[in-house]
Amino acid sequence: MTKKKILMVAGEASADRHAAAVIRSLKDLTPDVEIFGMGGPEMASAGMECCYGMDEFSVMGFSDVLPKILRILRVYRGIQDLIRKRRPDIVVPVDLPDFNMRIAKTAKKQRSKVLYYIAPQAWAWRQGRARTLSATTDGLAVIFPFEEDFFRSYGVNARYVGHPLLENPGDPFAVTWPPQKIALLPGSRYDEIKRILPVMLGAKRIVQGRHPDITWHLPVAPGLDANVLRKMADSDVIISDTLSRVDLAMVKSGTSSFEMAILGIPEIICYKTSSFNYLLARAFVTVENIGMPNIILGKTVVEELIQNNLTEESLAWALMGLIEDKAHHDVLLDAYSRIHDTMGSLKASQGVAHWINSMMQ
Repeated sequence: MTKKKILMVAGEASADRHAAAVIRSLKDLTPDVEIFGMGGPEMASAGMECCYGMDEFSVMGFSDVLPKILRILRVYRGIQDLIRKRRPDIVVPVDLPDFNMRIAKTAKKQRSKVLYYIAPQAWAWRQGRARTLSATTDGLAVIFPFEEDFFRSYGVNARYVGHPLLENPGDPFAVTWPPQKIALLPGSRYDEIKRILPVMLGAKRIVQGRHPDITWHLPVAPGLDANVLRKMADSDVIISDTLSRVDLAMVKSGTSSFEMAILGIPEIICYKTSSFNYLLARAFVTVENIGMPNIILGKTVVEELIQNNLTEESLAWALMGLIEDKAHHDVLLDAYSRIHDTMGSLKASQGVAHWINSMMQ
């Protein structure tokens, strides 16, 4: 029997981890499957032939793409050639919508099946992407329950498979009140860190004036240089490779804000980008909240400080509201329990692997 071939495309560290989990589940189901494409060290370790590295895609926002456009185009054309020459049975784009939706279109033209994993946030902006996915995919594995109905309303074969962060969540952090340890999570890219970390540090200094016994913790995201962050941070900030067991967090909007909810860590969601990126996003975004915990709950429970509203003073007062008001603190913990109930207990990597396997039969 001819060996089945799968092309996967991931362009960021989180997608690398999530795709690697799918590869391991696939290998359990079909050990001799051939998997190749673009990814990172996790996917390579799981058994994928990395024809292209994902380091080309460490960009943020509209303006940041421009300096790397020629390299991105080179990789894009290379993956198109892989599809044409090696003719994979299935193409699995993972996240990275601006790039991967084009890859999906190429794959369909070459008569490969397409199972897209981790959907573009078309429910938040650029809803036309949902119609495009209806035409260019055979399946869409979504990671939030509300996404299934949204994409199906546009004719997409969408299925909720669970969230990859919930596969091995461990026990929620046993947070204490009043908080004794606070984390600074300014993002995973230097551009966003340069904008957000100084504000977080300013808020920290204000809070220290009233709560000098609190310790401050800065975990280094994969791919970042700890020495660079050490030079940017105050000398009393504890820098580590992983997230310490903290009681409260300042978090850049994104996956980390959802991760805090899963871990049971009260948080303040922060976001600041260039004026150009922000104004362009404002023109298209259709949702009221940017933090995933609030989007899942359908209302603002976790405080969000966005762009000009994110200042040292506003962030400090938001932190002190959680440090000094236990009722406010407990409201967040109760909301996090509702998020757990909503998300359920599906194993995303297994769901995607079984779906791919059934499509190959």
